[in-house]
Amino acid sequence: MKTVPVVLYESAPYSKRMSFAPPSARRLFPDLILLIVAIMWGGSYLATQDLAVASSAAAVMCARFVPAAAILLCVNLARPKVRLRDSTLPGILLGTLRAATIAMETIGVTLTSATNAGLIIALSILLTPILESTLTKRRLSPSLIASILLALIGITLLVGGQGFSGFNLGDGLMLVAAATRALLGVAEARFTVGRNTDVLGLTTVEIMFGAVIFAAWGGNSLLEHLPGFSVANWLTIAYLCLGCTIFAFLGQLWATKHTSASRAGMLLGTEPGWALLVGVLLAGDKIGTLGYMGAAVLLVATWWGARAEQRWRGSNPFPRKFPIPTGRETADD
Repeated sequence: MKTVPVVLYESAPYSKRMSFAPPSARRLFPDLILLIVAIMWGGSYLATQDLAVASSAAAVMCARFVPAAAILLCVNLARPKVRLRDSTLPGILLGTLRAATIAMETIGVTLTSATNAGLIIALSILLTPILESTLTKRRLSPSLIASILLALIGITLLVGGQGFSGFNLGDGLMLVAAATRALLGVAEARFTVGRNTDVLGLTTVEIMFGAVIFAAWGGNSLLEHLPGFSVANWLTIAYLCLGCTIFAFLGQLWATKHTSASRAGMLLGTEPGWALLVGVLLAGDKIGTLGYMGAAVLLVATWWGARAEQRWRGSNPFPRKFPIPTGRETADD
């Protein structure tokens, strides 16, 4: 007999094992990946500044994206079945948002203080869940909202110990970058969560699109400064290319696929804190008592947010179509 397609409701991924117990190690693995990405991006501020001194900001972006695009393209061509065509349109959209975010962050941080830049870009922690809730029409839980606000307070305390300066053009660019970063997080979730997404192909198209833009922007500057690069400069390029671009973009897409845009935005929003920590350890910066308080608040918010996001994701079903047998047919048929 015919099977009649009906709509059932199934919880989000991992919902069958969802409970109010603390998240298991397996469930926390996407969080770990996102934290590693945030740490690597936090270190990229100092690395970018050092490399920009030896060249230019445009050359840094070109040196970061072009080799990464070449590496990923070779990896995809070596795969048994290349599926870049399926990733073209979403990859271009993500690449546009990514390139815009990185360009505005790079320019903005040179026109304002590190404190202002860190705090403003952290606003993406708030903007991401607002956008996700609006687009998906899923109301955020009070616990998740509270943990996000607490994380923002932690970031404010952490970066606020160095003092704030007046609002300027650089701050405006960082504010727009925070908005595009939030849009990027939501777009990544829309293209990956609940879908059989080719994460490698999508990341490849995204980085290739950015490579074209940054090659046109900084290619001449990079070629001009290449002969004068030291061993340290080449190691910095390797760190930015392999760690902050290839691994970070792949890791962010994969982890977002296994969690939510709001959770990913919250964890990636800790990037300014890691940037300050790198400054303390490698550049001798001081964060003071206020900074350490902010770090403690941020840790609490991250732990609380993990549980809140788990419950929110488990209690918000999404529709999925299943063929339901009728008459004498069984489910196995």
